[in-house]
Amino acid sequence: MLRRALFVLCLCALFALGLRSAHNVPLRAAQATATSPLARITINGRIVAGTDGLQLPIGAPVTLHVLRAAAPDLPPTPIQQIQALLSAEGTFRFENLAFQPDDLVFASVRHSGAQQASVIVKLEAPLRDFELPITLYARTDDARVVQILRAQHTFEFPSESVAQILSAYVLRVQGDKFFMTDQRAPNGRAISARFPLPIGAAALAFDPSLGESLSSGGSAIAPEVLLTRPLFPEQTYEVIFSYQLPLSGSATLDQDYLYRTEQVEIRLPQDAAATLSSEKHSFRQRLETAQGTGRAYRVYQLDQPLQAAERLIFTLSRPLPPTPQPSRRASAPEDTTWFAVLVLSLTLLGAFGSAIWLMRRLLRR
Repeated sequence: MLRRALFVLCLCALFALGLRSAHNVPLRAAQATATSPLARITINGRIVAGTDGLQLPIGAPVTLHVLRAAAPDLPPTPIQQIQALLSAEGTFRFENLAFQPDDLVFASVRHSGAQQASVIVKLEAPLRDFELPITLYARTDDARVVQILRAQHTFEFPSESVAQILSAYVLRVQGDKFFMTDQRAPNGRAISARFPLPIGAAALAFDPSLGESLSSGGSAIAPEVLLTRPLFPEQTYEVIFSYQLPLSGSATLDQDYLYRTEQVEIRLPQDAAATLSSEKHSFRQRLETAQGTGRAYRVYQLDQPLQAAERLIFTLSRPLPPTPQPSRRASAPEDTTWFAVLVLSLTLLGAFGSAIWLMRRLLRR
């Protein structure tokens, strides 16, 4: 009986431990996957006139955009858009909205043919009501307000007859109006800036981070890169793309710059032994090592800024490897023994035939 009682007690203890273990596992999993609590706040906004004499778009819809990341290591994605109307005083209000920490929010309104937005705000705990102003600008299509701060062209030579060029432009708009033209790109979007390429440029590729902001235009012989996003004051924009040029030995390249350009740099890899010269423009040179790759480049920096619609012309020279010549083998002296043997044999054969003919004549007599 005592043994049976002890056995039953052991079974009960094991069963109790199993229940406690099964109860604790889901609790830990639930705690690990808990999400941040939602809090309700109000966002007040107002329109700030960035251009003197700007007329407010009274009654225009203002959109609040909310972005949230599904996990800390994932990028945020749009989850909600809420609209309110702009009052006669130029204010808007989004009341009693549920957010959680780390949400991203910004407001936008369409004005003068472009979507104009506020700064992007990242919400932090504890969540509180806050203000979100939007600065609005009037539009201009005067290209004189566009300025290129720096144009950099990095050459690589993947083969003896091809040059690969990576171009990077940094530009801004001067004044108190945003810049956009009435011209349209092949994708239907309005063009803000154009970047003509040298004649013969091909294999055009864009920076994927720019999305649909870049498009190709021009012609097959003289292509252009088109920027299709508004350019607002007090901001800088970077445009990056690459293309290829046929290049063998020495070639003269010319490229139009439609806007005033403060600085132009052309970078040639040091190990390519390529050189640059120009009869019209002067350059100063320096050696530069690329960060990350450690590769050395010879940088040619233009001494003077380029005016709007000015053309940059330079000659790029690169030594070609020597063309291999077919090897010539020393010819051995011609063996004429066979010819001498042939002549001797024919001579002997002729003499022998003459002797036979002479003997036959003598015998007939």
